[in-house]
Amino acid sequence: MGVANTVINDLKEYQSILEEHPLVIALFTSPYCPICMGACQRFERVAEKYGHGIKSIVLDTTQTPKIEGVDGTPTLVVYKNAREVENLKGIGDPQDQEAFLEDVFKDYVPTAPATPV
Repeated sequence: MGVANTVINDLKEYQSILEEHPLVIALFTSPYCPICMGACQRFERVAEKYGHGIKSIVLDTTQTPKIEGVDGTPTLVVYKNAREVENLKGIGDPQDQEAFLEDVFKDYVPTAPATPV
């Protein structure tokens, strides 16, 4: 499914995305958050490996309606069957973020990613 950098126009659209996909991991960022810029790139790198079993989205909080539970950036939210199962405020120091994200994806994606040939 890959990573979508998207704009959500309203809460109905957001709920529709959650209902359409059994597993969604959303990274909420802000253009005013220096840590978010690196976090976004790391998230995209990790999410690409797990694209087969998940909907991964990056949402800019300045272009997204207020989502309950998201009150800072970066925030990582995991949804299963349209229900929030994990809400992680901050995702560690920049040097640890990729390993942290790998752990989150491994916990939720049903199968391991294919190894490149």
